[in-house]
Amino acid sequence: MKRIDLDHKKGDEYKLLARRFAVMVRPFTNIKAKACFCCAAFIAFTNGAAQEKISSPASPPISSQAGAQPRCRVNGTRDIAIACDYTQVPLRSAPSFGEPHIALDRAELSFKTEDSNWMRLELRFTKTDRVPISVARPVYIAFDDDAGHNFIRRPLPNVNLAGLVTGKSGNFQERLLVPALQPGHYRINLWIPSADPEFKFNSAHNLLLNSYGVGDKKTGLNRIAEFTVTR
Repeated sequence: MKRIDLDHKKGDEYKLLARRFAVMVRPFTNIKAKACFCCAAFIAFTNGAAQEKISSPASPPISSQAGAQPRCRVNGTRDIAIACDYTQVPLRSAPSFGEPHIALDRAELSFKTEDSNWMRLELRFTKTDRVPISVARPVYIAFDDDAGHNFIRRPLPNVNLAGLVTGKSGNFQERLLVPALQPGHYRINLWIPSADPEFKFNSAHNLLLNSYGVGDKKTGLNRIAEFTVTR
């Protein structure tokens, strides 16, 4: 009988010890659970931030921003008047291949499209670096359609880029006889080929002007405006 009571007493002690142990372990269990939850939350946050960083599109270069692109006003569809202003590419951002850095600042044109007529053209350039221009390049104005077919190409004898002074603007005016134009969409380019006859028709040797939205590396031409003719 006494043995039974002793065993029962020991069983109660074991139960008490078990409850105490459970109470002592429970805080550590909660801490562990909370720590695991925090780790999981941190991992999820960092993964989400990384994913957001990867998925976010890069900021567009300045050359693609609207404020840096040519600003043109085109009036008329038969009698055309065009006035465009351009933004210079900063010298530190402009590509350098040993060529002088010349920016186109403004272009004005007016002409008729139904008959042959005298087109009035005025261009303003600025030389932005100190690289000397040893040989004057010829400059042409060209009218092309969207398919690249040429309709007008005229030399501009009054445009002397070699006479530009660093940091100062130079204005050049031309009066050119041009033919009638059929209805359609046209692009106006400045073609500035090499002065060396051997490379004149090699677009890799053309001079591209350092104004946003003007120089086209693919064609080797300088796009200054576009317009549409209707009847």
